[in-house]
Amino acid sequence: MTDAEIIERARRHRQLAREHLALRDALGTRDADVVEQLHAYGLRPTTAPLLLDWLPVVEVAWLDGADDRERTAIRTAFERDDRATAEALTLLDHWLAKRPAEGLFLSARRALADQLAALSDDERQPRLARILDACERVGRITGGFFGAGALSALERRSIDALRAELAGAP
Repeated sequence: MTDAEIIERARRHRQLAREHLALRDALGTRDADVVEQLHAYGLRPTTAPLLLDWLPVVEVAWLDGADDRERTAIRTAFERDDRATAEALTLLDHWLAKRPAEGLFLSARRALADQLAALSDDERQPRLARILDACERVGRITGGFFGAGALSALERRSIDALRAELAGAP
């Protein structure tokens, strides 16, 4: 390896360390594994705080294959979020086009649980309710008798498990 290659490798390593530190601060977590995973999946300090709230919705949509109606509903709702950015929308579109790896969902839930635990009850409850409501709305898009709005048993179990995990229940 040449000196130039060694210098470039060290520069890239320092840059990655700075990016991980910035993402850690944006997420409010000290869990280095979560930060590393979320960074590897494309989350950045500018996108992670918003997208963490939307990843559970994407996960519920993919339980039954994320059909076009679900994708459109998620994208439309996301675009109405006043925190949405073009960068975040690009990543969301990628997740809606191809099911993300389970590791993204797991790491996002861990980071989201950490964020929620750090909030006061007055802040935590409305945020959790908003996330769970969005999960139920996307689940109801194609569920029930001829799409009449019922959650499937799998969607209900998944949302209930998400509620317990994010609320800190055992």
